[in-house]
Amino acid sequence: MRQHNKVEVKIWVKSVICLLLGIIFLFPVLLIVMNAFKPNGDILSSFLAFPKALYLDNFNQAMETMNFWIVFKNTVIVTVFTVLAAGTISFLAAYGISHLRGSISRGLYTLFVFGQIIPFHTVMISVSVLATKLHLTNSYLGLIFFNSGFFTAFGIMTYVGFLKSVPLELEEAAAIDGAGVFRTMIQIVFPLLKSTTVTMAILFFLWTWNDLLLPNILISDGALRTITVNLYMFKSATNAQWNLLIAGLVISMLPIIIIYIAGQKYITDGMTAGAIK
Repeated sequence: MRQHNKVEVKIWVKSVICLLLGIIFLFPVLLIVMNAFKPNGDILSSFLAFPKALYLDNFNQAMETMNFWIVFKNTVIVTVFTVLAAGTISFLAAYGISHLRGSISRGLYTLFVFGQIIPFHTVMISVSVLATKLHLTNSYLGLIFFNSGFFTAFGIMTYVGFLKSVPLELEEAAAIDGAGVFRTMIQIVFPLLKSTTVTMAILFFLWTWNDLLLPNILISDGALRTITVNLYMFKSATNAQWNLLIAGLVISMLPIIIIYIAGQKYITDGMTAGAIK
């Protein structure tokens, strides 16, 4: 009985700690959403207070000033094609690496793991020079190309771990039934990695949608800017239109929240599967 009570107390303590941590993490988001419905004066005078009324002019002004539908279209194009390119390359490369044997497999895998260690800031100037030489500045292709390159290291590292747990007998049985390598890879192995694929696609989506540095380096044409770059027009070194900036942030967050909620089940499954394996 005493042991049962101890277990219940531990569960309650863990639950309370998780609840407090959840509130701490959500508090900044709640403040941003609350202040999006206030005039600029109310934000500056009472940032922590609830809005007195739903002031929607912030959203209209923010969308008009930042050319919302143009930057939204640019961001969607770059994000969707980056997710497709990075996901496809990651799976194909990981499939090859996981089926190689010996030092070649280990060497290639280590090479991509090192790609995860190098921070973007150390290669920022090189990326800028390379993009200029290859005529990839001011184009969707430049953003998709470099984003895919940066994300592929993580994708390959993740896929290889899961592919090594797929039984080889499964592929041998498909080969006996007459399936070729490509058909085995797409129709037999790939469906087993559904949770991993969805989890990585959501991560690639978040990283691309929220990226500020790379679009800022490669894009100077106002017609090709992404949402994060145009959000910065509301803030300068000496002044900031906080009401418009906060309203723009809320609008830009909506697709991320929708995508995350839609794929939450697969993210949980993918992480659980990874923990077990």
